[in-house]
Amino acid sequence: MILVGEFGSGKTELAIQHALMLAAQGVKTAIVDIDIVKPYFRTRESRELLEASGVYVVAPEQCLAHSDLPILPQDLSRILYDDSYQVVMDVGGGESAIVMGQLRPQLSEVGYEALLVVNTRRPFTADSDGIVSTLRRIEQVSRLTVSGLIANTNLAAETTAEHILAGLEIVKLAAECLQLPVSGLVAPLWLKDKIQADVPIVWLNPRTRYPWME
Repeated sequence: MILVGEFGSGKTELAIQHALMLAAQGVKTAIVDIDIVKPYFRTRESRELLEASGVYVVAPEQCLAHSDLPILPQDLSRILYDDSYQVVMDVGGGESAIVMGQLRPQLSEVGYEALLVVNTRRPFTADSDGIVSTLRRIEQVSRLTVSGLIANTNLAAETTAEHILAGLEIVKLAAECLQLPVSGLVAPLWLKDKIQADVPIVWLNPRTRYPWME
C-alpha cells in the first residue's frame, strides 16, 4: 500500500496506524519512509514506537535522517521483493513523489495499491478541482497510478464531525470526476459516536508526538 498526499494531508499518521494494525494482527510488516518535504512530519520520527511494535522501518540512514534530499532508503529493494512482508509506503507530494519514478519497474513487478490521502482543510485540496489537479500532478511525477481516494479532512485536535462530513462530500465530487472510489474516511476516535458514512471508516488513534505538543 502506497499512501501519497500533500503536506498536511495526514498520510504519515495513517501509514503509521495501518502498519501498527497489521503488526498487531501478526502480519510481518514493514513501513517505508519516502517523504522529503518536512522533517517534523515523517514516519522516521516514530521509529521507536514502530520498532517496539514489531514493524520494520525502512528509512534513509541515520546520518541523512533529517535531510531534504531525494534519497531512496538502502534496504528498500530487498523489502519490496520479500513477499513475506506487507509493505506500507509513506510518500510525500512534490519532490518526494518524483523519487517513486525510480521504483516503477519493481512496483509493477510486485504489485501495489496507491491511495491519495486528502485533507480538504489544506489549500491545494480544498475543493474538487484542487484534488483532481493534485492527483494528476502526483501521478505524472511519480509514474504511479492512484486507485482510490481517502478522505482525511482534519484540523488536528480541533476537528469536528462537521469538518469531516463536509470534507467527505468534496472528496466524493473529486472521486466522481476521476472515476475512482472513495476507499475510506478517516476520523478520530473521539468522534466515533457522531459520524456515520457510506464508505469504510478508519478510526484514527493519533500516535505521533511532535516537539510543540510537549
